[in-house]
Amino acid sequence: MSIPIAAERRVLSEADLALVAASHYPTLGTLPPEEVQALARRLRERHEALREQLRAWRRARRGRDQAPPAPPEQAATVKKQIFAAALRRVNKRLS
Repeated sequence: MSIPIAAERRVLSEADLALVAASHYPTLGTLPPEEVQALARRLRERHEALREQLRAWRRARRGRDQAPPAPPEQAATVKKQIFAAALRRVNKRLS
């Protein structure tokens, strides 16, 4: 399921939005391969951080962690999906 750019603007912060905006075409097509690889690395790091945050919160909710972390904001899952879609676009460009 694709997420519209308007939804990305509502959910993401300025820094995250700038990162994801670089993964959209035609901007992605104009980047040199080194910058595309760097973009993929940054997207992967951000996606992994959100994934770990959600995983820790779910573990705490089930009672498997001692000190439950603060619940993630409601849009954390959508953010993770946005970064996953951006990463798919960048990986497709790299291949």
